[in-house]
Amino acid sequence: RAAPPVPVPNLTKKSRGRRVPTAPVIVTQGGVQKDLRTYCCAVVGCGKRFARGEHLKRHVRSIHTNEKPHKCPAPGCGKEFSRHDNLGQHMRVHKGFRTDY
Repeated sequence: RAAPPVPVPNLTKKSRGRRVPTAPVIVTQGGVQKDLRTYCCAVVGCGKRFARGEHLKRHVRSIHTNEKPHKCPAPGCGKEFSRHDNLGQHMRVHKGFRTDY
């Protein structure tokens, strides 16, 4: 497993989304108990839990590390995004961009 994420010092960003439980969400199916939120944030003091690994990754990038690995390829733009779909949405501003000046 990878090392737990290292939070950015003095990052005080708050989540804008819905509330995420920190306790396990247990359901019983066919007499078997199952935790619906098996992915737990490893940042000390957080402990939020998610049903999908990609949701945990999104949470860590946007709330704890401010990591933005998706960079706009348009010359001179310099915008960076934590999620690929946000970069795709941003690219629409460059739709009429011409490189033959």
